[in-house]
Amino acid sequence: MKNGKFTTEESMAALAMTAGEIEEMENSPDNEPLPQIGKYGSLFLKYLRENHPGRHAFLLGETTLRDICAEVDREARDMMETVLSQLRAKKTRPKGDFMATVQYETATRDQAEEIVLNEIVCKLR
Repeated sequence: MKNGKFTTEESMAALAMTAGEIEEMENSPDNEPLPQIGKYGSLFLKYLRENHPGRHAFLLGETTLRDICAEVDREARDMMETVLSQLRAKKTRPKGDFMATVQYETATRDQAEEIVLNEIVCKLR
């Protein structure tokens, strides 16, 4: 590391790490308990790894990646609840027809998840 920045070699080495090496590094005994990253944190990690490998390597080197993924998960779950309640307030739930209710719930959840993925998960931090 030179002047607080990673060299190209260090960045390439971080990108070349295997999943097992990453897990081993994250689960070392001297670390405090790691936050759980959840569904949306995992999706953010995948997005970051595939679309912004340099940023992924930098955050991995800074050891803040898991914390950021956990924060993304919290934000996404909170937004999911908010968006779901807003969408449910706009449309009335069908009554009496079980399949219509299932379709309503599925469509509402899919729409809310699409919003959350676009606004929280697929946002570079």
